[in-house]
Amino acid sequence: MRLTLHRRKLAAALRAHPERSPRVAIVGAGLSGLGMASQLKEAGVEDLVLFEKADGPGGTWRDNTYPGAACDVPSHLYSFSFAHKPDWSRKFAGQPEILGYVDELTERFGLASHIRFGTEVASATFDEDAAEWTLGLGDGSTHVADVLVAATGQLSRPSIPAIPGLESFSGTSFHSARWDHEHDLEGRNVAVVGTGASAIQFVPPVAEQAGTLTIFQRTPSYVAPKADREFSDQERSRFEKVPGLSRLYRWSIYWRFEARFVAFKQDSWLGKSLKAKFDEGLQALVSDDLPRDAVIPDYPVGCKRLLISNDYYPALLRPTVRMVTEPIERIEPDAVVTADGDRHEVDTIIWGTGFQTTRFLAPVEVIGAGGVNLQREWKDGAEAHLGLTVTGFPNLFLLYGPNTNLGHNSILFMVERQIDYVLQCLRHLVTTGESALELKPEVQAAGIADIDRRMSHTVWAATCSSWYKTATGRVTNNWPGFTVQYWLATRRPRFGDFRRLTRIR
Repeated sequence: MRLTLHRRKLAAALRAHPERSPRVAIVGAGLSGLGMASQLKEAGVEDLVLFEKADGPGGTWRDNTYPGAACDVPSHLYSFSFAHKPDWSRKFAGQPEILGYVDELTERFGLASHIRFGTEVASATFDEDAAEWTLGLGDGSTHVADVLVAATGQLSRPSIPAIPGLESFSGTSFHSARWDHEHDLEGRNVAVVGTGASAIQFVPPVAEQAGTLTIFQRTPSYVAPKADREFSDQERSRFEKVPGLSRLYRWSIYWRFEARFVAFKQDSWLGKSLKAKFDEGLQALVSDDLPRDAVIPDYPVGCKRLLISNDYYPALLRPTVRMVTEPIERIEPDAVVTADGDRHEVDTIIWGTGFQTTRFLAPVEVIGAGGVNLQREWKDGAEAHLGLTVTGFPNLFLLYGPNTNLGHNSILFMVERQIDYVLQCLRHLVTTGESALELKPEVQAAGIADIDRRMSHTVWAATCSSWYKTATGRVTNNWPGFTVQYWLATRRPRFGDFRRLTRIR
């Protein structure tokens, strides 16, 4: 409701001051970028361009087409409140249905004409005198905008470890986010490297096809049962026809998931209880082929991403599947060699090794006021006030930025709060005639200190390695609290926290 209110207020401001309508550039046409663009267009912003390096919208849901790809947040909550979808086919939607939702968003809000596909942004430079951003594009051309919104996400750049001999492999290899659908896995000797969120989804269907499957794992994950099923025709009909029912269901999911944050506090009674329950259940899997350290984590529940699946553990018990916990030493043309000297002969390697999650906005070179370089500023870890704004970079807004990822709820809830915040900032600029907002450095410093202090009391700060952390161990990805706290923090921008730039408009 608040988002709709602020969209309407921006629309009213634009009608009162049409000459001040901002030129907005959005980098990325995933769900975040499309959500932002839809609300800007609804408010009446016409000079709106989304730059997308791929040939279609969808971001991570366009890229991840591996077998079994699905969301681990219930469908009714993993969608925008302003683009409600009551007719989801199942509790946890698969990749094709979510990509279909992306297409619905694009069509419903008429966004296709605003997207420049196949166009990568190489650089973005802020001109203080003109109070505008100049984007350098991959084809050598430029684009100028008053406001820059980065919607590049945290899971867009695949990560493959630099293992000796990698280039010598003579078989077929690919990352899970670049799945080779032309490669027939039937009867193949397949290696899967990594056992994260993607791997636990694609390992079961791969195990059904492969002649042998060898899984190389550094540390095990907690994998909980997935309460998934199809909605019946009657349920879908009620969601569509009974006023407010699907929204009520959505809110029930939200509050149930919100309560789970209690488990992610260090030494919480709920976290300890969950670990004991997991350890007891997983003990039944322990055998000579699956030793204890291969299936039972030695870190608190939630320190690494908590996963859900009903078929992952059964897949590990198949006679053709083997789990290897020895570190990989090198790769040979026809084998993966581990530190104990064993050669594991394979003809296919699938990398389930995740993404470069802590290098936000990379590889775009972002130059702010006074020539400050964003990646240099972030050399010790990305920082942004409320995950949204960065001192030294006027009129730059981040969606799904640093410290806004979640371990217990829907990221699209966070993105909606960010969209609402940006709409309010743009209304302020249009109403006042100011040309730019730049966060004061002391505000960012105080905010990051608070984030780090609160983070130290969560399980994410424990000793496990995870994609939430930088190489130095600082958690730059997650929000260290309830999402309600984030909603309150972003409910209304504190314009006294910004330095205002003014030029004749």
